[in-house]
Formats: sequence, structure tokens, C-alpha cells
Amino acid sequence: MLKVAVVGLNETGERYMQHLLSMEQTEIVGIYDVQPEVASEWAQRCGCPTFGSYEALEAALPSNAVLVCIGLSFDSHKPYILQALTSGRHVIARMPAAVDVADVQEMLDTAEASGSQLLFSHPERFYYHNVDLRKRIKAGAIGNIGMINVKRYCPYPTSASPQYESDTDGVHWTGGLNGETLEGIKGGALFHLALHDIDLLRWTVGEVANVYAMRTATEYLDYVLVTLKFENGAIANIEAYWGYPGGYTSAVEFAGSKGVIRYDSRKTNGLYIHKAADMRSAQPTKAEFSPSFRQPERDELVQLLSCIRDGSKPLMTAEDACETLKVVIAAEQSLRTGQPVERSSASADSFINGEVGGGGDYA
Repeated sequence: MLKVAVVGLNETGERYMQHLLSMEQTEIVGIYDVQPEVASEWAQRCGCPTFGSYEALEAALPSNAVLVCIGLSFDSHKPYILQALTSGRHVIARMPAAVDVADVQEMLDTAEASGSQLLFSHPERFYYHNVDLRKRIKAGAIGNIGMINVKRYCPYPTSASPQYESDTDGVHWTGGLNGETLEGIKGGALFHLALHDIDLLRWTVGEVANVYAMRTATEYLDYVLVTLKFENGAIANIEAYWGYPGGYTSAVEFAGSKGVIRYDSRKTNGLYIHKAADMRSAQPTKAEFSPSFRQPERDELVQLLSCIRDGSKPLMTAEDACETLKVVIAAEQSLRTGQPVERSSASADSFINGEVGGGGDYA
């Protein structure tokens, strides 16, 4: 029986609590969240204690308990993860766990020094349409990839409190979900939406050579267009739209030398659920999806916990998390400068010093 402690109970964290409760091979031994009433509600369901601070949770946990902190915002992962890793505890975190490659590397170095594991969750690699698309493309179904078009649209969360600031040129940079912040570009569509597709494309097509990005934003709308040129010559356009007036939408089209393959969530949904507003939302919600007995998030969590048990390699590696974050940071730099950016030159230091790489054969 693997003992698990959970930190962070936002909407995502609550879904993962349900997954953990459905697993016979895990036991939830502690919960911490900044909202004590939410933590207490889940603790009653799990039959485990809740704690008023992370330090109290850490002190009470068995030495072999695994920390699951998927339900945390990017900018709040680091202190919990570092403390857990320093104590020799294994950690499962939401990819990429930070908005700075140096922070992620610090976590990985801490894990190596303490002999613990830091595993990253990115369930998009377990969604069955993504797995099937990649399998067909790798098998040569459409030949050599030339062009990819991706879109991911999401309504602006009713629980979000947008923050935005006016730059010197009058451009408004939107705030992130629930105050999630990043210097200049504060989370938004780039980190919450485009990041997922950048990782999926790296997984399917290969490594990125350079990046160009454009963005328009208002208080309740954030639209980002990211163009990637891959090392194998393929080009991808990613649309990320946060504040979309319709329901959640994702679509992708791969065009190769032998044909085209597509996926569009709007054409596969067979079930529609309309929910009345409750205390946590300001308006009724509608969910559209294709019914399935399979649960990609749960499947990924089972695999990650198995990796902790037997030391096997996860589908989403630490190297993957770092490389994907480098591409996102390159896109951020491109938004700031209006210029294409070499992935290899994208780093927090080069951005702060204004030393963004340019030149070369860009998409």
C-alpha cells in the first residue's frame, strides 16, 4: 500500500483526489490546502487528517509517504516541492512545476542529491486521441510532416481575478488564473493553454529549433499565436485563446507528404451536460465530451505511482518538462521583443539582460 499526501485542492486537485480514492493500492494519509474548509471536507471523505500548515503536514507524515501536489498553481509549487525533496520524499507535481527553468533544475538537483524522485504530471500524453495521432504519425501514415495547425480555446474561468498592467507601448498583459503571476507575461493563454500543445508537438514531431509569437489581450481575453519551426523542418501554428465565448475546444491537423490527419473535439463529443450554478461558480456551466470508461488522468497517475514503486521511466520525463518550458520561455521572449527566438538561447538570464538570440532561417 503506497501512502500519499495531497497538497492543493483546486478543481484539478479535487479530481485527482477522486482518482486516488478509487485506487486500492494507495492510502491518503494527509491533506493540506490554503482553504481549510475544503481540506476538511475531503479529509472526512478520506478518513485522514488535515493540517493547518504544510510544515505540520510534513512533520506528521510517514517517511515513505509520497507528496502529490498537482492541484497547485505554477508559481506556488517550488517551496513545497523543495522541502519534500530535501526530506527524501518522492513528489508528483504538475508539469512544468515552475515558470523558470532554473527553478525546475533546482528541484531536480535537490531530488538527485536526496535520492528522491520528482515526477511530472501531464495527462495530455494519455488522452487517447493524442496517443492515436502520435502512433499513426510515427508509423508513417501521412509521411513526412510538413505543417501542423493547432487550436485550444477555453472560456475565461469565472473564479479568476484578472490582473493586468499597461506596458510602455500600451499593450495590456493579462493576469493569470487566480492571481498566478509571471513577470511581464502573467500566465494567461501561453502558460495555461499553449504549453500543453507545445509539449504534445515535441512528443509527436521532435525538438523545436526556433519560435515566434504574437499576442492580443484585454481584461477578459487573452489570445496567443505561436509559430514553431522544428529541427526536422516542420512548421506548426498554435492558437491559444483564453476567454473564448463558447465551450472548451481543441483541434489539431497534421499535413504530411502522404496525407492529412485531424482531430476536432467539436466533432467527437457525444454527451452534453448542463449544470446549474453553485456557490463556486457565477453562472451555469456546460460540459461537452465523448463518453468513455477510460480516464486518462487516472491512467497517468497509476503510471506515475508505479514508477515510484518499481523505478520505471515515466512517459513524461524531467527532461521533457525542461525542454517544453524552454520553448514556452522562448515564446514569451518573442512576445516581448517582437522577434523570432532560438530555443537554445531562451533562458531567464538572457531575457533579463536583453540578450535574446536572433538571426538565421526562421519560420
